[in-house]
Amino acid sequence: MAEEQEKEEERMRALELQNFQRNQSKIKNEGAVREFQESQVNALKTQALADQQEKNFYSYAEKCINEWQGQGKNVKPLIMELKNYKKRVV
Repeated sequence: MAEEQEKEEERMRALELQNFQRNQSKIKNEGAVREFQESQVNALKTQALADQQEKNFYSYAEKCINEWQGQGKNVKPLIMELKNYKKRVV
């Protein structure tokens, strides 16, 4: 009877340990998933910001070129500089 009770207690401790380890693994996996999702969101936000800044820059450059052209100035140097800028950035 005592041996049976000891075996039952040992089995229960093993089961509790197994459940504890399963929970720890689940928590670790959830943390990794959450971290990955956060990094993806941050990367997306960073890319969107970079795209918006580039759009603003080229919009400003286009405005300047149109302004110079309206004043009768030569716009080729500006266009060449923009091409070189794009090569340097990319």
